[in-house]
Amino acid sequence: MNNIQTINTAYIRTSRTIETVLVSKENLSKVFFIYNYEGYSFRVYENHLDLIHFFQNNIETDVHFNSEVELDNFLSEVKLSA
Repeated sequence: MNNIQTINTAYIRTSRTIETVLVSKENLSKVFFIYNYEGYSFRVYENHLDLIHFFQNNIETDVHFNSEVELDNFLSEVKLSA
């Protein structure tokens, strides 16, 4: 199981945030950017550029969850590579 640590939370509006999350296991780690839309839509991005493309061009991510439980399950099990 991966360790999940929130590094930063940026508030766009009261109910919309972008969280920077560090996911790690043993000597591997990866940073994810999570757009939280009102607590019921979570889009996960692996880099800033993809996140910017979402806001500027409405380009969706393939990694989207409808609950925080689904998001937590994904982050705790996502494969990390060197």
